[in-house]
Amino acid sequence: MPNNIVAKIIKSIKNVRLKAFEKRLPKGKTVEHAINEEIENLKKYMIFLENYIKSIFETEEFVEEKIELITTTTKQFLKKEYLAKELWILRFAFLHLWFFDIKPAKDQNELTENIKLITRAFQNIANRNEKSDYLPWLTKGLSEYINVNALQYSDLRNLESNFTEKVAEKVALIAFESTEGRLAGEQYDFVVELIQTTIEDDKKCFSL
Repeated sequence: MPNNIVAKIIKSIKNVRLKAFEKRLPKGKTVEHAINEEIENLKKYMIFLENYIKSIFETEEFVEEKIELITTTTKQFLKKEYLAKELWILRFAFLHLWFFDIKPAKDQNELTENIKLITRAFQNIANRNEKSDYLPWLTKGLSEYINVNALQYSDLRNLESNFTEKVAEKVALIAFESTEGRLAGEQYDFVVELIQTTIEDDKKCFSL
């Protein structure tokens, strides 16, 4: 008997919430229609993300060749693995920022949903490229970049407003570290140019 009472209470609460949700729906649209519409939208976002992330993986070898060319041209030692990895993290960060622009979150739940979409899409493409180990270190790098382990809705506005400044600092740091402490010179300039052109090309692909 107590279980039946609890079940009735839960059903009553669900009905109240459902009616409240229905009141917010546009005239003539049912809850089922709204849910199906949202599912279709999420599918479209997933396809968009997967296509863009696929393009990033397709340019990975090209970027590595550019890094090798910097070493050959300057005949100076370059931390190639470090540069390639940090550039990946930076591209991963921009992926989040740009996606938040085209699918703005109204609250923490929507922000969490956006991050899950990116994560799922990235993992799908990484698995197809037999690079399923990329996501853990990219996620860790992103956390260090934005200075939080889990992005909160309250952090979002501050992150967006300071992103340009953060990127400028990050690019300078990557160039400094990868060239063994150089603050200027041909090799340093080549590294900065590589990072900037890569991000610019990514932005073009993302906007398509």
